Amino acid sequence: MPVVECPACGEDEDLTGQHGTGTDDAPRLLLTCGACGASWDRDTVPRCRLCAAVDLEAIPTATLQEHGRGDQWAPSGIRLAYYCWSCGGRDVTSSDPTPGPTPPPGDSRDLRALRRRGG
Repeated sequence: MPVVECPACGEDEDLTGQHGTGTDDAPRLLLTCGACGASWDRDTVPRCRLCAAVDLEAIPTATLQEHGRGDQWAPSGIRLAYYCWSCGGRDVTSSDPTPGPTPPPGDSRDLRALRRRGG
């Protein structure tokens, strides 16, 4: 299942995008299909691919590393997995989301308590 495809012809490879804002001033991408010429807005807010909710929690699951000096490895980024508080799904923004209820790494009660405190 492609992450983005043209709503007019289904093309998922020959697409270009340009950053902009929508009518509600939310950040969006203006996508254009090279195959048929159709253009459409794409919301940049991550959504659950299982239930379409935006109530997601980004949990760091891995540290990406690259060669540093000598034999040492240096961190170069963090892989985030999104967990949906609405349906309990995990890694819900990937191309292979897993339905819940599977809690995120750690104790989900702690994460919810931290979230209620605004942390």
